[in-house]
Amino acid sequence: MIKSLSATWYFWLFPFFAIGISGYLLYEYLETRGPEIKIRFEEGSRIRPDKTEIRFRGVRVGVVTAVRISHDKKDVEIIARLEKHASDFANEGTKFWLETPRVSFEEIRGLDTLVEGSYISAVPGSGGKTENFEGRIGTDLKNPLEETAMFKLEALRLDSVSDGDTLFYRGMNVGTVTKVTLSKTGQTINVQIRVPWEYARLIRTNTVFWRKAGFQAKLGLFNSFVKMNSVDALLRGGIEFATPTNAGAKAKAGTTFVLLGDAPKEMEKWNPVLQ
Repeated sequence: MIKSLSATWYFWLFPFFAIGISGYLLYEYLETRGPEIKIRFEEGSRIRPDKTEIRFRGVRVGVVTAVRISHDKKDVEIIARLEKHASDFANEGTKFWLETPRVSFEEIRGLDTLVEGSYISAVPGSGGKTENFEGRIGTDLKNPLEETAMFKLEALRLDSVSDGDTLFYRGMNVGTVTKVTLSKTGQTINVQIRVPWEYARLIRTNTVFWRKAGFQAKLGLFNSFVKMNSVDALLRGGIEFATPTNAGAKAKAGTTFVLLGDAPKEMEKWNPVLQ
């Protein structure tokens, strides 16, 4: 009888051991996981819960846990859980973009997504803590860590400009077209351009933008010319800009400009000092 009671006493210790171990594992789990964040994208066809990772320099810093339509039905909202060591990615100013395959005349990037699936790249910000972010599909930055300024152009029609085209200043590549969309009213075409901060000073409040044609010709009896631009512009087109000699103040990021079909006639005389 005594041995039977002793065996029963030991038997009741097992549930307490199980509860203790479960509690310890739960504590370890809560201590090692980072904050939860929400990122909005225009679309989410390549994002998979529990599979799509968030990476920084190729290292996992988080993973997508859920994908849903935003409350306003305009975007896709993903829920992601960051790693404990990556809490800084929950700061304001953090950039997120979905890596996609990209093959152009200037670069080949994102081909690893064809093998291992899409993932979200991130660059940490330095602001205060937040849980809401705006993401984008792909990036045209050769160096994603490079700071850039975004501007918008509006045109009535578009003949030779598309995503990935080059932005030229005096024939030099100083930026990229990142998005071409139709306005909500359908009356204009919106063109988003990205310019590295080192060149953002070139864009002033009175800067003029126009479509850059790869091949230009004017045939007349006494006044004829044929002009061919760079191979890049010839094959893909692009956008060029210039600023009058009396340059205005530096344009703020996000400023909207009109995109002309041709260069201004007086543009050849412009020679501003832009510092």
